[in-house]
Amino acid sequence: MPERKRRRRRRSGSAPSESAPSALLVPPDSPSAWRDRILQVMADSPEHILSLEILLRRLLSKKDRARRPDAQDALDRMTSSHELLRLPDSRLALPDRLPSLTGRLDASKDGYGFVIDPEGKKDIFIPAHALAGAIDGDTVVCHVAGEDARGRREGVIFRVLAHGRKTFPGLLNLTPEGWFVKPKDARIRHLFHVEAPPPGTESGTVVILEVTVYPADLAGSGESPARDTPAGPSGRILSVLGADGDPSIDTDLVIASFGFSTAFPEEVEAVAHRRAEEVPIEPDAVRKDFRSLEIVTIDGDTAKDFDDAISIEEAGDGTVTLGIHIADVSAYVLPGSALDREGFARATSVYFPDRVLPMFPEVLSNGVLSLNPETDRLARSVTARIDREGNILSWTLDRSVIRSRMRMTYSEVHRTLTGEPSPAYLPYVGRLGMMWRVASLLRKRRMGKGSLDFDLPEPEIVLDLRGEPVDILKSPRYLSHQLIEEFMLLANTLVATRLRERLGTAIFRAHETPTPEKIENLYAFLASLSLPFSKPETVTPRDLSRILEETKGSPLEHPVHYSVLRSLKQARYDPSPLGHFGLAFPDYTHFTSPIRRYPDLIVHRLLDLAGPSGMESLLPGSLAAVAQHCSERERKATEAERMAIDFKKVRFISRHLGESFDGRITGVASFGLFVELSPFFVEGMIPIHMLGRDYYEYREDRHQIRGNRSGRTFSVGDAVRVTVAKVDFQRLRCDFVLEEEAGNLEEEKRPSGRRRSGRREK
Repeated sequence: MPERKRRRRRRSGSAPSESAPSALLVPPDSPSAWRDRILQVMADSPEHILSLEILLRRLLSKKDRARRPDAQDALDRMTSSHELLRLPDSRLALPDRLPSLTGRLDASKDGYGFVIDPEGKKDIFIPAHALAGAIDGDTVVCHVAGEDARGRREGVIFRVLAHGRKTFPGLLNLTPEGWFVKPKDARIRHLFHVEAPPPGTESGTVVILEVTVYPADLAGSGESPARDTPAGPSGRILSVLGADGDPSIDTDLVIASFGFSTAFPEEVEAVAHRRAEEVPIEPDAVRKDFRSLEIVTIDGDTAKDFDDAISIEEAGDGTVTLGIHIADVSAYVLPGSALDREGFARATSVYFPDRVLPMFPEVLSNGVLSLNPETDRLARSVTARIDREGNILSWTLDRSVIRSRMRMTYSEVHRTLTGEPSPAYLPYVGRLGMMWRVASLLRKRRMGKGSLDFDLPEPEIVLDLRGEPVDILKSPRYLSHQLIEEFMLLANTLVATRLRERLGTAIFRAHETPTPEKIENLYAFLASLSLPFSKPETVTPRDLSRILEETKGSPLEHPVHYSVLRSLKQARYDPSPLGHFGLAFPDYTHFTSPIRRYPDLIVHRLLDLAGPSGMESLLPGSLAAVAQHCSERERKATEAERMAIDFKKVRFISRHLGESFDGRITGVASFGLFVELSPFFVEGMIPIHMLGRDYYEYREDRHQIRGNRSGRTFSVGDAVRVTVAKVDFQRLRCDFVLEEEAGNLEEEKRPSGRRRSGRREK
């Protein structure tokens, strides 16, 4: 080719690497030929990734550009059938040439999601357009395409292997196209077609939907639906909950959203009743009689199940014998029974503001397993001899029969410990005082090792008979809470040490050292607040404990303590004794709540073994599988409990629209400020465009927003006065506005009004 022609071709923008190979200039004449041609072009690409324009350029010569619709149809068929993958940036790739992993999709209310890496590596960010119809909780195959602009691993979902959610609550709506259900969970952003609801059911009613056709089924089929089926995802109505906005169905919505069971199968109830009647409650050759001890339980005012009790006796040499007595669930729940299988499936009790979903039927949890006063009960008893300095001189673990003398409450024990005992507690003043002295010694030793003491406020929702929240109070933190906490921690550490020494493996509570990245972020945050903490080369619990201690009582206590908490890894169950960073314990397990936590029941069973032999017969699976399942169920229960509380918080604040309250900034982001209302422990957000007529810049290194014109700054820990502007029940979110800006809210809503932005005014 003459040099002049080569230069002309380069100037035209058609680089040699992007031109169609001569062997491909004849356009295909059938769908299969188009498929073969496309696969060949993709395979010849060095990275096996091409943009649509370059791919079409390589498929077609200039004179055959009229065949572009045929090529586009072929590409659409191949992406629908998963032979080609459309990446988040719209390029096309061969799926088998990209790294992939299988994990669970954790969807966001804003449309995007993350695929959880099963190996604990960074999760994969999935843009909304790359979800391929997958919904929250689905197990998916994800292809990793690279990193996005924020340095996150980014990918696209290739296939849904299993659906994580079969039922969920939604709002029934009648449209010209028929009846549809809109999920109440904002993480599911699809409408589901349903047949006509039961007679008398109106549009706007909350129903439970069972999915029959998933969005992913349609996204991956590559085919049009049959004429007699709906064009989109569909389902059927299982039950009707009630009118939208009725506070009495809030918890029902949460239960349905997470797929929890509210009733036990008949077989499980039958086994529970039979075991409750046939297990003898009396001492024998292996069960000691501790009924002569002055044993008491200490629980909340409204508690119905009492699974732990305590006793104390003082010797003439100044030492004391502390007894920690735990309900012996293993005596009633036999390995492999229907009762055991159901307990494992649930793995934990779930606590809502207005009810409890127990792990075992009430005939056990509130009956023979509850350490009720003046009633003989079976227990596992840790008995520790402790000296005047809080040292453990010796201890034993026994099966026992106990009899509680009194059902005490946290509030009344606190009054007793602070010198104001009620008449019923007068006989126990000395014993409770002795218990508090021992608990104080144990606590002092624990804190001296660097155990982290978070004193973050916990909300207590006050409900009326309809489930309407009438107040949100700060849950009290009594001395009696600390007393019971220290005794339970002691029992758990002693049992964990025995399991490690005897078996080497069990179900341990693992809380590992924070990642270097998390620690870097924490100390950068502290520096932005001008706090004088230098990052150590290797962080220890004592380093973080010092941060908590020195900021306690200051305006920065709340955000700093939350930041320290967020820097920690999530505690989980593990077969290895990995220790507990937050508590500064080398050995730790859960032993003290077998009525409501399945791992505790496993620990009770394993304590009967002298060695690893025979362990398998006591477990519903491998130790690793049991630990993972219990960790997942625990996280699910925690999420549900938080959602139920958020429902009540948003419902409570919805009655205060337009009212102003004092608050404190708990977080700063590029899109706004997070503020917690001081009276109610309710957090909401001030969107950046609602901060006033200024251009606000986010200073990430200082955790601060600053107005360019006014110079006004908003930082973590600042006190602010805000007005409740909006609530969103689907997203369970509250929006606030600065009180001085509240008068401009109506102007913001007017179509002709000038909308202020957090960005520079035009």
